[in-house]
Amino acid sequence: MQQHSYRRWITLAIISFSGGVSFDLAYLRYIYQIPMAKFMEFSNTEIGLIMSTFGITAIILYAPSGVIADKFSHRKMITSAMVITGLLGLIMMTYPPLWMMLIIQVAFAVTTILMLWSVSIKAASMLGSHSEQGKIMGWMEGLRGVGVMSLAVFTMWVFSRFAPDNPNSLKTVIFIYSAVYLLLGILCWFFVSDGDSRQHEAESRHSKTFQIGDILSVLRIGTTWYCSMIIFGVYTIYAILSYSTNYLTEMYGMSLVAASYMGIVINKIFRAICGPLGGLITTYSRVKSPTRVIQILATIGALTLIALLATNRHPQSVAIGITLILLLGFTCYASRGLYFACPGEAKTPTFIMGTTVGICSVIGFLPDVFVYPIVGRWQDTLPAAEAYRNMWLMGLAAMCMVIVFTFLLFRKIRAAGARDSQTETTPPPARETA
Repeated sequence: MQQHSYRRWITLAIISFSGGVSFDLAYLRYIYQIPMAKFMEFSNTEIGLIMSTFGITAIILYAPSGVIADKFSHRKMITSAMVITGLLGLIMMTYPPLWMMLIIQVAFAVTTILMLWSVSIKAASMLGSHSEQGKIMGWMEGLRGVGVMSLAVFTMWVFSRFAPDNPNSLKTVIFIYSAVYLLLGILCWFFVSDGDSRQHEAESRHSKTFQIGDILSVLRIGTTWYCSMIIFGVYTIYAILSYSTNYLTEMYGMSLVAASYMGIVINKIFRAICGPLGGLITTYSRVKSPTRVIQILATIGALTLIALLATNRHPQSVAIGITLILLLGFTCYASRGLYFACPGEAKTPTFIMGTTVGICSVIGFLPDVFVYPIVGRWQDTLPAAEAYRNMWLMGLAAMCMVIVFTFLLFRKIRAAGARDSQTETTPPPARETA
């Protein structure tokens, strides 16, 4: 470890916590949809529209966030993003009307995606040498999950201290998030630095110049689309799992507080532990391929969804419902920890890896745009059993998509490996003699 290593790890923790919890107010519906509908007086369809507004704006901003990371001060961008997000949360505390909430969601996308997403990743990567990138990125994802989980559990505990009909309960939760954002923004100003970029500048002068044609060439690669659709399917399940609180409350009669704690387990705790578990499965099991592991997990997920459909119309045992939801959550979050390993396993060239990941993010995260308004509409217009049946059917279609595209991708990877092996074993042509 380098000198001042302790400061480096503190900085990594601050960047990771900031990057993790910064999305929680934008995704407040994941745990607090019922209180949002009750106290902010939004219908489920309107809450879905609020979520899709953030998703649409985020999709647009993923690509330019990389330019921001290369052109502007990391310290200033991360600090500004956290402070502005905290101030937006204070406005959200007033329970604004729908049109203002939509504006706030657009602003959240600007601060968390454009100003923070790529900047935080690059700032963290500069804390270590080239050989330490795996360690740095691994700890970053883990610390993100720990930060999100800890704050979610604390705010849920505070929320549970209020009477069920007290509108100040949700306001207090929003205030806590806003205060944490402001505090992290201050810490970022004192701990985050832009680092010594002279070496990076020197390397960039010799690197391949980026051209618009690079995007088109990446789009012409079949494995780019396979990886994108794998992410698309897994992320659809991720979005659907955010309705687990509502499902357990409406279909099994669980209390709001108990179901909300289940939401924290699925959406927060599983995020911290299942991603690393997916990596351990890939590393230590006989199945060394991340693509194959995702395929196995998708198969388990599909069987779980079939079981949820079978028990949906006549739910009886809440233990069975919880078990199925937890199993689906495990398959989803373990796959989320692996799906960005697919482009690397497909031997995507290093000079287009960033472009490939960007394109995969844009396509793969599209469920943020359509899942929430569609499910919200089903909740508002259909009986609960029918609405959730449609939701599980959507999830089953997504899992089948993952199974199909992991099969196609693995076949492509295996064919490429066979060609490489054949090339290595083919002896060079004999030299002609005079």
